[in-house]
Amino acid sequence: MTRENLEYIENASRDGQPVHVVTQLANSLLGLVVFLWERNFVNAIDKLTLEELTKSGWPLIAVERGECQTLGQFVRHLRNAVAHGRITFSSDSMNMNEVIIRIQDKKPNSPEPDWCARMHAPDLRAFCVRLVELVDETIG
Repeated sequence: MTRENLEYIENASRDGQPVHVVTQLANSLLGLVVFLWERNFVNAIDKLTLEELTKSGWPLIAVERGECQTLGQFVRHLRNAVAHGRITFSSDSMNMNEVIIRIQDKKPNSPEPDWCARMHAPDLRAFCVRLVELVDETIG
């Protein structure tokens, strides 16, 4: 249902409605990433490497600090960033193509993030769609 809600907001935006697609994308991360993590789905995807996924058409994830080799590792970092409010946007633009999303993760009690990545908002959306498709295929 999360994907359908995102698509509804995207369609409303295309129809000229005053909705914020990037905000909906961020909200969708709760249903697409945080809830999946809490259901231990990550164990099923931990062996898939980001390099393999990128070669098969998944969007590029620009890791700026720390290590991240597998989809499971990325989903863990993304889950932590979303759940703990460590996700920022380059602008408040309602146009997804104009926004870069920065994701940070840190160990408890650490003053600084030990892992950072960034993605253009359309790439994060494409990542979410691919993740939903993978979930459907795996637990469908």
